[in-house]
Amino acid sequence: MMIAISFLAFGKFMTTPLWDFGDAQILSDAHNLSNASPAMFQHIGFYFSQPLLQLAFLLEYRVFGMNPAGYIAVNLLLHAFNAFLVYMLVHMLFPHIRLAILAGVLFVLGVGSYGKILMNVYSLEALMLATLHLLVLYFFIRNDFRRDGRIFSPLFALGLGLFLLSGLTKTASFSMILTLMAYKAFFYRWRQGRAILSPDLLVLAGVGILFHLGQTQWGYRAPTIFHVSDVQTTFSWISLKNIFRYLNMMFFPMQMSPILETAHPLLRLAFDLRTVIRVALTISILSYSFFGFVFGSKAIRFFLAWTYITLLPFTGVDYTGQWWNLSHLYLTSLGFCVILAAGTTGTIRLLARAGWKRFLPLLVPLYFVAASVGLAHRLDQSHNRMAGRAEMVEMRENLQTPLR
Repeated sequence: MMIAISFLAFGKFMTTPLWDFGDAQILSDAHNLSNASPAMFQHIGFYFSQPLLQLAFLLEYRVFGMNPAGYIAVNLLLHAFNAFLVYMLVHMLFPHIRLAILAGVLFVLGVGSYGKILMNVYSLEALMLATLHLLVLYFFIRNDFRRDGRIFSPLFALGLGLFLLSGLTKTASFSMILTLMAYKAFFYRWRQGRAILSPDLLVLAGVGILFHLGQTQWGYRAPTIFHVSDVQTTFSWISLKNIFRYLNMMFFPMQMSPILETAHPLLRLAFDLRTVIRVALTISILSYSFFGFVFGSKAIRFFLAWTYITLLPFTGVDYTGQWWNLSHLYLTSLGFCVILAAGTTGTIRLLARAGWKRFLPLLVPLYFVAASVGLAHRLDQSHNRMAGRAEMVEMRENLQTPLR
């Protein structure tokens, strides 16, 4: 089901020509390495580089060549699988099957992240990391539930192995460890009072520290394929402000953009009132977070914590003052989708005796679905216009040159 929804909602992205220089660089590097694959194993510090990402792009290139449609199709398939993992995770923690299905459907439709991550070839990295993140979390919690968190169990071995793979794809994500710690804390009673800093979590934290030290000491600073350089960012009090900027983007995804020039007058009016709207949204987010942490269920508290924790790595500011990217909302949007699904299904249960009116709460998630899919396709139209520019046409022609 998730695969069908993913392709129905975003399959049109497969028809968009190459429009991004970063994608062109990746395809060019994949072509060069396809003729000399051992070269990617010759640089020092390979095991602290991005081997899974490199191998994935090489495999895609062997299958799809220079045709971007295949790469986008892989992104859509991986996104659908991530949505299925969201369903599995939510159903395990609440459990409530309708809530879990709705959360998975909202996630696959890009609610909160608006499909931006599905539009680039290089987005495979972020999608792979999200898959590993969700799988580690699922097996970790499953092991805690079924095996009392023992480290000598198949479930923990699977989780640890996937955590190792996430470290090999990129420096191990400490937000993953913080998320797992939040689970331990909020489900303390459900876990029959077992320690938060239990051996399984300590092992994962130790592996994460070793990867960080290894990357600092021996890591290869210029990945073989992914040549889009990481810009150095700094974290300060502005990072706290950026958290709420990102959270506002999930509700009110408006920034200065050429898309606004052709938007409906009501949308342009909303953009003109953006300061007032964002202040009101920030107050609402803070209020909901406070009452959610104080009065919400353990699952609601966990996904609220998830929302904030998964944003932390992306709140730094680079030397140009840039801070935001819709793709960074991908994992964070999981928490948003779960909270939206929980509120919707909970209200429907309260209105169980109200006849057809009990379905009115579905209008809220439907609004976010329409906004998400609509904005994603507006972005895709913009990318198609960019692909038609002379410099982009020349880029694609140059990219085909090595194949002649």
